[in-house]
Amino acid sequence: MPNKILSYLSHHAIAILALVCSLLALAGASYAAIQLPKNSVGNAQIKQGAVTPSKLSGTQFGGYVRLYAVIGRNGKLTYSNPQAKLVAWHESASTPTGGEITWPAAVSKRCQATVTPLASVEPTPVTASLNTGRAFGTTVTILMSGESGAVVAVVC
Repeated sequence: MPNKILSYLSHHAIAILALVCSLLALAGASYAAIQLPKNSVGNAQIKQGAVTPSKLSGTQFGGYVRLYAVIGRNGKLTYSNPQAKLVAWHESASTPTGGEITWPAAVSKRCQATVTPLASVEPTPVTASLNTGRAFGTTVTILMSGESGAVVAVVC
């Protein structure tokens, strides 16, 4: 009997190891789901500058994030890579929120600008137009409804 058990374990060691690892991962995720308070992990726990364009790049975006910026809820530029300049930003309950952000780096006309509003629970209509024809760099014009900051990325 012990020989059969040892023989079985030696022939199926990888499968047994995979099963043990899967059970440990499931146990850890279950523990985190039960023990962590609701909404305790989110944007507030991400350190400033922890998410960089190189970390966002890859096949899921279909390109490389060339330009990136975060505009805070107060209408101030809180982070950008490379260094950007917020030309104009306005927030109002009666008119669309938005403005222009510029980067000194020029990008290809094949690039696209994407904007995600900060802390938006409902789908928010957002438009972003990319102007690459200027000699001094790249400009993204943003218009969205509601008062909120935004995350802006130019993907090439």
